[in-house]
Amino acid sequence: MVVDAGHGGHDGGAVSHGVIEKKLSLDIAKRLKQALEKAGVRVVMTRQDDSYLTLDERAAFTSRYKADAFVSVHLNTDGEGSDAEGIETYFAATTPLSARQLVSAEALSKKESPSASAEFAGVVQRLVCSTTKAGNRGTKARDYAVVARAVCPAVLVECGFITSASESVLIKQAEYRERLADGIARGVVLFLQGQPAKSPIVAAVAGAGDSAAVRP
Repeated sequence: MVVDAGHGGHDGGAVSHGVIEKKLSLDIAKRLKQALEKAGVRVVMTRQDDSYLTLDERAAFTSRYKADAFVSVHLNTDGEGSDAEGIETYFAATTPLSARQLVSAEALSKKESPSASAEFAGVVQRLVCSTTKAGNRGTKARDYAVVARAVCPAVLVECGFITSASESVLIKQAEYRERLADGIARGVVLFLQGQPAKSPIVAAVAGAGDSAAVRP
């Protein structure tokens, strides 16, 4: 699967309460990679340092590596002084025609239906919220390019609001970011276990049963 750390390079993402989104999204993404690999999932990251990739380049990883799933990690904002808190997970309701410029016709023909991404979003949202005890803001359909152009079930996880004075304190803590990564990983593994064994990695994770679960 592909793990995407949002932003990077000249694109710092959101900044609030001493948090720079691109730095902590990369930290969470690296922790997510480690948790998934412990569960037997092969992971490719779109970036592993402070580099910039376009949204098209990020989505293209799913075709290049024949990914079974895609997760993009972000942090949320709602304006300075806002009391908005919690986690929300996005999926794309449609596949834009522009995706045809990024992947082969064969890959597009095999793209999962939007319902697969909706299911994926629901599982990840439930597991990350139960693991972190964060507020559950639900799943939302938005045709963000990075998920809409992926050729596999794809979600974008907003891991909390850095504009919240209290939630930003949590997000700054390594232990909390570890829980975020663990919760997302639990959701990924559970989703993959429920998919048809269409590739070696899905077959391996599905066959592992409980042994593939990400432990606390």
